[in-house]
Formats: sequence, structure tokens, C-alpha cells
Amino acid sequence: MFPSTFAISWIVLTVIFILSATLLRRRREHHRKQPPGPPALWVLGHLHMLGHLPHRTLRTWSQKYGPIMSLRLGQVPTIVVSSPEAAEQFLKTHETVFANRPKIEASKYFSYGYKGMVFAEYGTYWRQMRKVCTLQLLSASKVESFGALRKMEVEAVVKSLQKGAMVGEVVNLSEVVTGLLEDVVYKMVLGCSKDDKFDLKGLLQEATLLAGKFNLSDFVPWLRVFDIQGLRRGFKKTGKALDEVLEKIIEEHEQASIEQNGSHKDFVDILLSMMHQPIDPYDEHSHAIDRTNIKAIVLDMIAASFETSSTVILWALSELLRHPRVMKKLQHELATVVGMNKLVEESDIVKLSYLDMVIKETLRLHPAGSFITRFSREDTMINGYHIKKNSEILVNIWAIGRDPKVWSDNADLIPFGSGRRGCPGINLGLATVKLVVFQLVHCFNWKLPWGMTPDDLDMKEQFGLTSPRTTPLLAVPTYQLQIAPGPKALPIIGNLHMLGKLPHRSLQSLAKKYGPIMSLKLGQVSAIVVSSPETAELFLKTHDTLFASRPKLQASESLSHGSKGLAFSEYGAYWRNMRKLCTLQLLSASKVEMFAPLRREELGGLVKALKNASASCEVVDLSELLGELIENIVFKMILGRTKDDRFELKGLVHEVMNLVGAFNIADYMPWLGLFDPQGLTRRLKKASKAFDQVLEHIIEDHEHPSNNEQKGSGKDFVDILLSHLHQPIDLQDEQKHVIDRTNIKAIILDIITAALDTSTVTVDWAMSELLRHPSVMKRLQDELENVVGLNKQVEENDLEKLPYLNMVVKETLRLYPVAPLLLPRESREDVTIESYYINKKSRIIINAWAIGRDPKVWSHTAEMFDPERFANSNVDIRGNDFRVLPFGSGRRSCPGIHLGLTTVKLVLAQLVHCFNWVLPLGISPDELDMDENFGLTMPRNKHLLTMPIYRLVD
Repeated sequence: MFPSTFAISWIVLTVIFILSATLLRRRREHHRKQPPGPPALWVLGHLHMLGHLPHRTLRTWSQKYGPIMSLRLGQVPTIVVSSPEAAEQFLKTHETVFANRPKIEASKYFSYGYKGMVFAEYGTYWRQMRKVCTLQLLSASKVESFGALRKMEVEAVVKSLQKGAMVGEVVNLSEVVTGLLEDVVYKMVLGCSKDDKFDLKGLLQEATLLAGKFNLSDFVPWLRVFDIQGLRRGFKKTGKALDEVLEKIIEEHEQASIEQNGSHKDFVDILLSMMHQPIDPYDEHSHAIDRTNIKAIVLDMIAASFETSSTVILWALSELLRHPRVMKKLQHELATVVGMNKLVEESDIVKLSYLDMVIKETLRLHPAGSFITRFSREDTMINGYHIKKNSEILVNIWAIGRDPKVWSDNADLIPFGSGRRGCPGINLGLATVKLVVFQLVHCFNWKLPWGMTPDDLDMKEQFGLTSPRTTPLLAVPTYQLQIAPGPKALPIIGNLHMLGKLPHRSLQSLAKKYGPIMSLKLGQVSAIVVSSPETAELFLKTHDTLFASRPKLQASESLSHGSKGLAFSEYGAYWRNMRKLCTLQLLSASKVEMFAPLRREELGGLVKALKNASASCEVVDLSELLGELIENIVFKMILGRTKDDRFELKGLVHEVMNLVGAFNIADYMPWLGLFDPQGLTRRLKKASKAFDQVLEHIIEDHEHPSNNEQKGSGKDFVDILLSHLHQPIDLQDEQKHVIDRTNIKAIILDIITAALDTSTVTVDWAMSELLRHPSVMKRLQDELENVVGLNKQVEENDLEKLPYLNMVVKETLRLYPVAPLLLPRESREDVTIESYYINKKSRIIINAWAIGRDPKVWSHTAEMFDPERFANSNVDIRGNDFRVLPFGSGRRSCPGIHLGLTTVKLVLAQLVHCFNWVLPLGISPDELDMDENFGLTMPRNKHLLTMPIYRLVD
């Protein structure tokens, strides 16, 4: 009995001791300070509270419970870290304690029982695997060795996108980037992107999808036997299929290695070269690489490289589309450092500081994975909290990157993890991400499709192994080829200092060096200067609609009631209706003919005055007389009067024209408009107000003719426009634009400024050249004498019978186009012309003066006045022949061509027919000053003084 009683007593005491020890240990643990956290449910713990986006949920909780928070996810004690200071404790200060990874079911099947590097248990084996990957696969030299592969694949994508850009195709960037990264990673790791024998991409995508799914068994292990989500079956099936594929790839590499004498190409080649060799000769465990290790490492590399890089690139592009200012700044850096005539090279990366900032900011807001996961190897104390052994550690880097208490200090950014378990492929990842982002941004301008604004872009993320976009990223690319060549621009003023007093001549000289399509920076304005007929045709005909708008200039905005006239209104339905109105109702052939008696009367008055001057042998100021003649014709035709005692009409019009033609620095550096350094803003406001009052009086006089003593019975332009007041311009126009008083005033101002100086200047230059070339004058007089006769003056119906007169006018307009640089145009969207990329809202300057004097077009006699060059020639000056562009071409060409040519030809023919002309005493033809001024038009620098000698037989 004694032995039996002794044994029972011993057992009872042992049980009591164990129970007491256990209860005492638990009591001590209970009294240890645990990190705070919300109350947990039985079995589930806090799993039910995580939601679809755990990183967001845990960030919210950390704001309540602090940067070190305790949770229980199923049966797994979990510590959530949400501040950089706390993260440093786990990932650096106590790094070895938390150097393990949690063992999840997916990694068991896809990493061959945790034999890869990512989920291997911390210890000798893991250190050796990391050493192999770091030195043999992911070193800087190895990353660089695959540079040619990355370049080839990226350039193929650029070429493909370029084709889409040509037709304005909407691109699924998510698919493009994913496809690109798949090809780069698979070729780098496996040496192939596809194999007809098996669906490699499909299997890897399935494995990635399965590994990223929420697996309840990882948190409640006893549920694994039931496989309630069916994931284990998926792991086994996919893992087996992947193993078979990898085995075939390894076999192919082994065979290829024998045939190619062991030359290393991809990661598999490199790993096979080390097979069966000790990783570290000094390792007492003598770990050697076998086929299982190679397969595990290969899968780790693919999963880590592919998903992370594609996710970061797409988030970077998404943010750039949402922030066009940042996109432009990055493109500016790329254009400055790399240039626009070539693709970016990886060697350029180190020079691109702003690109580095963009990638850092992307990784701050959108880390490839929202959490860094670790596993505690032993009990430890952190910040006064007891962290139990086998606790899972979740470092919420998504929350850290968005912590308002932190974000002023970039040093706290840890997108690739930190410490011993930090990502060994940082160098490869950043090289790939930067190359793809800056190549796409450098080669293309990107905009959102279907009228979406940046704020409309969906920026929601999914949760998984990485945090990709919820919806695909769609965008429209515009290919950026090289920018047109041009001189180097200075800060702030750009190339303004190079224009000089005669910009048409300065730009001609620059074009000889930089070519017929030249890029300038005029203050803050990007400008393209066109200096050849072939390139002018591209801008004015081939791509006419793209360049059919006008820039908004301060003068036109002030004087044309917000550019409501015809000349500077924005291209669109309103402009089309205004042009239609002016073309059909004011400037048609029938309307021009209707004012023939007015022109004959005014011209007759000039001939009479010149005849009197001839009788007294007076020297006349022909420039002034021509100016007065054209003023009288234009004012009577448009306004029905030449003067009004209530206001100085002509003086006011001259002030307006001077202001419109003046160089205004605020048109090139808008911020200077606030300071009005030239005083033009004040003058524009004053002139605009005064001219508006004058036009209001004139319109009222036309509305109440009895109050107007000067007005005759004939209709003028104001009458015609008033007859359309409050009526829709075009009944078919959906927007139903209706003419109001503001439209009438703006149109009147446009026509006056377009008609006045243009005709005067052309006749003045024609007479100047005829005085310098007496033989041409004589030939023209002979034609007039033969057709008209010396017993009467020229009539408008004689003009079509005078071919030599037509040649003289053409030659004058070739050498002296009315506006030497035409009216500027503005690009309505991004476009490529002759391989040169032209930004939206670039100012287009057509140097008609330079085109008219181009020796490649007009031979070595380009600078000579030679009307005979047009004999037997079909050169058209109305905009259909781009060798002579005095009136522009295309949609924005001058609608008053017929009126202008009729006036010029009639006045010139009458002056030459009625008079012989000689220069004042002592001046030979070669001594005549032919210098020009530059402004809205190009008048003579000095007035033309000459003596008329009447030659008709009365």
C-alpha cells in the first residue's frame, strides 16, 4: 500500500505545482503592461473589424489607441505599429527579435516549405539565401547588366503607344504597364516571357492572386483541416503546376548551358551555375543550393519584382495625371536634362532630381505593400509594452506615410522595409520604376479621356500582397518628339531680347541658322516661327484647324470687348458665325461693288488735289495723302462719315491702331500686366472707353437718321449690322448666337484697323518701288494708256484688263506683306509637325516677309523688285499659294481680300495713269530711303515725298 499511496501523493503534488506555476505565470503576464487595443471577440478576435481595406481601418484605430496597438486576429496576437519612431524600435533597435516572418499557408506551398528568401525563418539558412540574392542576382552590377533588356522592352512599349497616339487612342495604362513589367521580369528571371508549352503568365498570376487573398486558416489554424475557403486545394493545384513548369524551364536552361558553354543570361542561369555548391565555404551547416532552392528563389523574385513595380508605376502616373503642374515640371526637367530628340537612358536617372522626388512622394502615399510583416522570436519590451513571443507585427507603412505629424521629414519614408528583412531588390525596383515612369512622361503628354478632369480620376485602392488601383488607369497619349530647334533662352525674358526693332528681319536671320520651323521662348510664351512655304502650308492648310485660334492679347481683350470681334475671337461656333456675317453681309463681291461710287468720288478728290500740286510744281507727302484717302474711304464705307464735331474720330482711331500695334511686354509676361510698366494698360482703358462712346453715338445716329446731318441716303456697314441686331446669325446654329451692340462695335473696330493701314501701306510701297524702277513705272503706264487711254481716268471695271498692274501688286505684296508676321495664331492642342512636338497654346508666327524673300523660292533675285517674275505664272496671293502670303491662308485668312485688292489696284492704277512721278530735286532712285517700321503693319520709316506731273489729256 505504501508505494501506491506515495505514487498518488507525488502525482497530486506535481499537478498542483504545475497548475500553480501556470496560474502564477499568467498572473505575472497579466500584470505586464500590454499595448492598448479594442476589445476582442471570442475565436475571431478583431478579424471582423478589419474591413476591405485593413490599412485604413488600422490607421483609424491607431488614432485612438496610439502608435503601438495590440490586436488579436483570430488566435494570433498582433501588434500594429503606426509611427516612424515606433517602427524604428521594431525594425532597427530590436531588429533581431523581430527578424522572422509569420508562416502563412500560401508560402508553404509556393515557397517549397519556406525555402525561399521572403518567408524563410531567420537564421543561418536565411542569411545565406539573402547573400546569394544580394550578391549574385540583385547587386548594382547585375541590375546594370540587364539594362539593355529593360531598354528594349520599354522602347517597344513607346513605339506601340506612339501608334496609338497618332489616332488619339485611349490607352489602358494598367494593361500596358503590367504587360511591360511581366516581359521585363520574366525575361530577366526566366529568360522568356512566354512558352507555348505552358501558360506561365497565367499560373504566376493565379499564384499571386491566391497568395494575396485573405486566408482565415492563417489566423485560426485549426480551421485548416476543413479548408472552408477552398484555398488549400488552390495552393496545391497551382503549386504543383508551377513546379512542373519551373522544372521544365530549369531543364531547358541546363541543356542550353551545355550548348552555350555555360554563358550566364538570366537569374536561372546564375542560380544553376551555383547548384550543389556550398553557399558559404565557412558555413558549418554547409548549405548548398539545390533545385528546390532555385525554384523557391525564382518564385520569390517574380512575385516581389512584378507586382511591386507595376503598382508603384501606375500610382505615380495616376498622381501625375491628377496634378498636371507636377507632370509639366517633371517633363521640363526631362527636356532640360535629356533633350527632346532622344529617349531617356538609365544613365540619365542620377541627373533627374525632380523625378526622384516624384517617386519618393508616390511611395510615401502609395507604398507597394501597405504593411511590413514580422514575427517576434522572443518576449521583449518596447516603449514600456510587453510584446509576447510569436506575436505578429504589422508595421502600417501606409499610415506612416500619411501621418500629418510626420510629413515634413522625408527621412522617415520606408516603402521597402528596413533592417535585416528589408527588401534586397531596392536597386532593381527603383531602376525599373524610374525608367518606365520617366520614359512614359518624357515621350508623351498624357490627358484623361472623355472630358474627365483630374478630380474625376478614381484613386481607390485594393488590398492584397500589394495595393493596386481598383480600376484600370485609362489615358490618352500625345507623342512628344523633339522640340523645334531654336536659340537658347534667357531666364524670364526668354528670347525677347533677340527680336530687335524689326522682328521679321531678326527672325529671318535666326531661321537661316535654326531652320524653317524654329522654337522660341518669348517671355513665358512658347512660340513657333515658320519661315518657308512648305512649313507654312502644314500650319495653315494641312493642320489648319489645330492652329485656327488666336492668342489673347491685352489690346484685343480691351478694345474688342473681350475679343468679340472677328480678328482675335477664339476659334469655334461664335467665330464661324462672325466670319459668315462679315463675309456675306459686309465683304462679299456685291457689297464691295456697291461702294465703288464712294471710292471713285474720294479718289477723284485726291487726283484733283494732286493736279493742283502738279500745276504749281509742289513736292507732295504722298504717304500722308494716301493715308487720308484710305481713311475717308474706310470711314465713309463703315461709319457713314469722315468726321464728327463731337469727337476727334481720326485721332482716336490712330491712337487705337498705335496701341494695337505696340509691343506690349504684358502679352509675353502676363504678371507684368499688374504693374503696367509701359503705361499701355492705362492707355488701352482710356482709348477703349472713348472709342466705345464714339461708336455708341454713331450707332444711335444710325438708329435715328433724322439726328444725323452728315449721313447720306446710302447704306454703310453700321446700317447693315444694325439690320441684323437681335437676330440669330445662323438659324441652324444650336447655340443661337445673336448680334448685339457689343458685337457690332467689335466688328467695326476690327474692320477699321484691318482696312486702314493695310491698303495705305501697300500703295505707299508700290509707289516707292516704281519710283526706284522707272522702267517698271513706264511699262505700267504704257499698259494703262493702251487699255484705258489718256483721255479718261481708270474705272474699277478696267482693273481685270490690266495684267501688268496685277504683277506689280503681287511683287509689292511679296516684298512688303501688309503684316510681315501675319496675325499670330495659337495651337489649340498638342500636335507634332515635321517630327517636332508643339505644345497646346503655343504662339505660331508665320514670317510672311521672310517667305517672300526666300532665295530658295524666288532665286537669287529674291530681294529685287521684278514684277516680270509673275509673267506666265499662276502664283496666287489669296492664300492658296504659300510662296506669297500677304493675307494669310486657311480659316483665319483675311476675309477682306477682295475689298483690299480692289482698293489697292484702283488707287495705284489711278496715280500712275494720271501722273508722272519724280523724286524731289537732288534725289536719285537709288538714294530713296526704303527702310521700314514694324508694328501692326509695316509702313515706310520715312514718308514718301515726290512730285506729280499730270499726264492725262483733259
